[in-house]
Amino acid sequence: MYKLVGVFCILAGCVGFGNLKVRQDKERIRHLRELIRMIRRIQDEISYGKHTLPEICLILAKISDVWYVPYFEEIHRQVMQGDSTGLKEVWREQMEACLKSLPLQQEEKDVMIQLPACLGLQEETRQARGIGQAAELLTGRCRKAEEAYENRAKMIHSVSILAGLLLSILLL
Repeated sequence: MYKLVGVFCILAGCVGFGNLKVRQDKERIRHLRELIRMIRRIQDEISYGKHTLPEICLILAKISDVWYVPYFEEIHRQVMQGDSTGLKEVWREQMEACLKSLPLQQEEKDVMIQLPACLGLQEETRQARGIGQAAELLTGRCRKAEEAYENRAKMIHSVSILAGLLLSILLL
């Protein structure tokens, strides 16, 4: 009886760990889509709306995923206060805090953290083009992640079940 309960617990733990990994992949894809949407909106607001990044942060705070709202509001608040820190420093600090716990790869986080570097250009069209390149990079990453998701999810589920069975056999 105890062995059966032990086998069940081991299997449940391994399957649960596999489900966690699959969920992290799904969350990564969801956050990549959201980042792409936000970057495209920034690009549109610069090109057509002729807004500055602090104004765009306020717009993004109204339309973004709940996770990003406090960070965009804080960027807007700090930049509009006009204390000694500049936009790039405030953006970097807030985006690092925002993206720290998300299941994104470091290169994907760096794209968002270094986004204000594109704003050093004089013309809005060049700024928008630089931001568009960041969106294209993330779009490629998202496309690759989406293509690999199904096969990766099946593989993770299979390996987690097999690992649970192997552990059950070894420990009995």
